[in-house]
Amino acid sequence: MNHKIPRALAEKQDRQRQLTINTILQAITELKAEGYAVRIKDLINYTGLSRSVFGKEHVRAILISQGVVSEKKCDPSPVPAKQSTEQRLRQILADKESRISQLVSENASLKNECELLRGRLFLLMQVKSVEPK
Repeated sequence: MNHKIPRALAEKQDRQRQLTINTILQAITELKAEGYAVRIKDLINYTGLSRSVFGKEHVRAILISQGVVSEKKCDPSPVPAKQSTEQRLRQILADKESRISQLVSENASLKNECELLRGRLFLLMQVKSVEPK
């Protein structure tokens, strides 16, 4: 069975691929000009492209040629990859819980400060109303 795609579709895909490459090259140039050590995370934020785009062969070749990533391919076995993903997710969860705890504590502190300021304001208003005019 021949899985040949129509010529018009192939041309459209090539144009999109070239547009993506140009966008990434421009972003790399501009970020380097601003003094950044360019990382994929920076390129994602700068270009608005998804993370999966940076894993495609034609994009990866650009990233390698521009020195953004190395040529090394990391090919871990599926089991450690699952463990590493699970460990990463557990770490993210722990970080989020820590941040929530920090924010709850900060919120309580700010509520207390607000209550104290309301009390001071009330006292100042009382003193102001008692002063002779």
